Amino acid sequence: MRFADVDQLAELTGSRTVPVLAVDGAMFVTSDAIATHLDTISSVGPQLMGDGAAKGGTDLDRELGTRIGPLVAADFLRRLLPDDRAYFQESREARYGKSFEELETLRGALELDLAFSIGRLEPTLDQQRYLAGDEPGWVDVVAYTYLLWIGFASPRSMPELVNPVRTWFERLDADWRALCMEPSVPDPAP
Repeated sequence: MRFADVDQLAELTGSRTVPVLAVDGAMFVTSDAIATHLDTISSVGPQLMGDGAAKGGTDLDRELGTRIGPLVAADFLRRLLPDDRAYFQESREARYGKSFEELETLRGALELDLAFSIGRLEPTLDQQRYLAGDEPGWVDVVAYTYLLWIGFASPRSMPELVNPVRTWFERLDADWRALCMEPSVPDPAP
């Protein structure tokens, strides 16, 4: 749904924010609730929210969202449809307590805060393949999708990723592209 549809979203789901997953009339609001639901219906692969991954993902979600939102907001605004821009700007400036122009003057400090948060991933990734352990988990999904959001919303805000974070990101990116970008229907025979 578009930002301009926020009232319709609230009417349908009871929430004014995304993500929301609708399954057979049930609404799962927030990323954690969606991941928990996916774990309950899937018997394939590791559980996203298992072994304390939920708390790690929730904490990282909160930290990265706090750091990234103010940094990318003005650039993201330009990527929105014209009908979505007024709501997005008004709601984000209220959330951050500053205008987009004020946030731009703080860009250096915001970039440093983000670099600090990304740097906190390094010790874990020095010791293990994924943030969640031997297999990707919810905390990996959270961190990876936030980095994708930066790349889409505001490429100039993408932090330099150094090893082992860069290797982790590239591995997840390759896996995601192989899974999501492969054609689901085979090409017809020539």
